[in-house]
Amino acid sequence: MRSHAVTVALARIERGEPGASEALWDLVYQDLKQLAAARLARLGAGQTMQATALVHEVWMRLGGDAPPSFDGRAHFFGAAANAMRNILVDEARKKARLRRNAGRKPATLPADAAIESGGDAVDLLALDEALTAFAAEYERPARVILLRYFAGLSIPQIAELLSVTGRTVDREYLFARTWLRRFLSRD
Repeated sequence: MRSHAVTVALARIERGEPGASEALWDLVYQDLKQLAAARLARLGAGQTMQATALVHEVWMRLGGDAPPSFDGRAHFFGAAANAMRNILVDEARKKARLRRNAGRKPATLPADAAIESGGDAVDLLALDEALTAFAAEYERPARVILLRYFAGLSIPQIAELLSVTGRTVDREYLFARTWLRRFLSRD
């Protein structure tokens, strides 16, 4: 089972075994690349970052060849999802700066934008602001959104990683999406 192999690779890294980081990279590379491609596809026109570049940047932010220790698979994928979010938000900020310098106003988030696996493009800066405000009050539902939206994990996978039931994840995901939609559609 791949999830077990990831856990074993993380334990090898924790013990400082040679080659453990490369083994982890080999195990997670394709999954991270698929997730990155899915996230980038939802950003809409004008997106210039490639999935491969995003995955490599995530790996570097996670420590590259000497990643820090992780408290298991959930911690690793949570850190990867957070790194992906930060990279995409940084890229969006850079582009917004360039647009402002060109005399154009930054794009705003449509009121009906969904925070789910639909095809709607979202304004990452607005989403980042909303997630930051949400996480300050609701830590675990914020992790659910992070793992679902940025890591692309399914409800059962999130439930396993967070050691809760699928129904709990469903409730927290619905609550988080509703809260974020309200926040993003405020005037």
